[in-house]
Amino acid sequence: MEKLLSVIVPTYNVEKYLSQCLDSLCKRDTKGKMEVLLINDGSTDNSADIARGYTERYPGVFRLINKENGGHGSAINRGILEAAGKYFKVLDSDDWVEPEALDELLGYLESCTSDIVYTNFYHVDNNSGRKTVEFPKPFPGVEYEREYHFSELKNNFFLKMHGYTIKTELLRNIPKIDEHCFYVDMEYVLFPIPQIETITFLDIFVYQYRVGLPGQSMNIQRMKQNASDYDRVLRRVLEFYSQWASKLQPEKLRYMEHVLGRMAASRIKIFLSQPYSRDNRREIEAFEDTMKMNYPAVYHAVGNKAVLLLRRSHYRLYMAARAAYYWKERLS
Repeated sequence: MEKLLSVIVPTYNVEKYLSQCLDSLCKRDTKGKMEVLLINDGSTDNSADIARGYTERYPGVFRLINKENGGHGSAINRGILEAAGKYFKVLDSDDWVEPEALDELLGYLESCTSDIVYTNFYHVDNNSGRKTVEFPKPFPGVEYEREYHFSELKNNFFLKMHGYTIKTELLRNIPKIDEHCFYVDMEYVLFPIPQIETITFLDIFVYQYRVGLPGQSMNIQRMKQNASDYDRVLRRVLEFYSQWASKLQPEKLRYMEHVLGRMAASRIKIFLSQPYSRDNRREIEAFEDTMKMNYPAVYHAVGNKAVLLLRRSHYRLYMAARAAYYWKERLS
């Protein structure tokens, strides 16, 4: 029987956090509307045993799928194949949901026809428990519970994986997400864009995103270590953008350029986190030259003030920008 929502939980060596994640999904009676696919990505700790316990206690909700390790993208690819829900949501196994907000989302999905239902999310500090909001609203003047056509969305906005609840059938038409690679959430949120016609925004905070873990891929130290993965994903989504640029309606094209501009700015942030050297400065300039030549609209979509200042100075402020970034990193 088709479910209303498939929640995909990519799971790899998270025995410390997994119970909190899964408990948050079973504190309410979902009346058969939701399935939770636990994609065990070759864990070597007790994650699979913990997950199996939930499948035994809640056999109509939880299902354990064991597979060889392939990374976050591999787990999402498998979830897309296995999902029986009309809608699809990814929940990382060290994060959790707010049960009452999830109930509200499920209730809304029962009569919803939108391609994406977008909800807000909290960043939750792992040490202090403090909650912060990255984007208080998706864009100024948003009307919640109104179904928007993509062509109506005139403002710059940025839809992140944590807020996405998307029709499963749309994901079955996207290119396969990269495996054995970090940062593939950008592929997950951009690949469906050519198919997306309607979006509804809800004023609820469903996803609780744990931050402050030392091994997180968005930790700047890990970003430096995994720069080649970032480059791999950036190349992939830029190629996808190029393939669709002549076919997309202007609003979708502008949205993709806005998101890719943010990604390009983040790549410069990784450059600035590296030790000072002339070679590093030349790498930044070469990266910028490549973007300007091959993807001019993306190049001009970059709105980061530090990057714009570097450009205006013809990168003569590189040393100052590097020093500022160094102290910001030390003090954070």
